[in-house]
Amino acid sequence: MPTATAVVAEQVDAFNARDLDRFVATYAPDAVVTGVTPDPIVGRDALRAFYGGRFDDAALHCEITTSVAFGERWVVARELVTTANGTGETVATFDVADGVIARASMLKA
Repeated sequence: MPTATAVVAEQVDAFNARDLDRFVATYAPDAVVTGVTPDPIVGRDALRAFYGGRFDDAALHCEITTSVAFGERWVVARELVTTANGTGETVATFDVADGVIARASMLKA
């Protein structure tokens, strides 16, 4: 089973490659992502619908500048996310269970 840090790294690599299938596969089927949209994004289909359009942005890139693992499940990361509109800082928390991200929360600076 991959470590929580390895799962988060795979998710970022897939994001940067704009590989939607690979990206979505890093999340649990019923994953919950908060802080990206006003309402939580729930499940792989919703993740696919939201990120599918974002992956069309040629400038899209995420860099984890710092991360800390807590126990075997939790990763907190400082991310710099670049889009066509510029670069923003995000603090992201990931709860990884059974080799996939079960919950993620993004707090934008």
